[in-house]
Amino acid sequence: MALVGKWEYVSADNLDGYMEAAAVPENLREVAKKSIPTLEISNAGDSWTIKTTVSDKVKDTTFKVGEEFDSVSLTGQPLKCTVAMEGEKMVETQKAGDVSVIVTREKVGDQLISTMTLGGQTATITFKSA
Repeated sequence: MALVGKWEYVSADNLDGYMEAAAVPENLREVAKKSIPTLEISNAGDSWTIKTTVSDKVKDTTFKVGEEFDSVSLTGQPLKCTVAMEGEKMVETQKAGDVSVIVTREKVGDQLISTMTLGGQTATITFKSA
């Protein structure tokens, strides 16, 4: 699977707008803007793990495609999540109450492009193979 591997941060587009829409507290926005996140994706059979490291926060999530699972956002908010595969693209739906965030991860060339959409705001994070 093309998404499997270690990925290093390259750039972010509209992260501020997205974080504002997601009601991320100002102090955490400043930390996020200064941080260099890394992403590690692994796959074993029908089980996937995504490890996201942002500054001193590590989010390690293991799931099965198509099965709802509980998670916690990097800001500590409890989430109900489901992941679907659309070809080589991984589409994750994160729900906190009646608010939904769609996170799409796909390999484009030698990069991993992650988009996060909430309401009318979309942030695009670009990673390169580590």
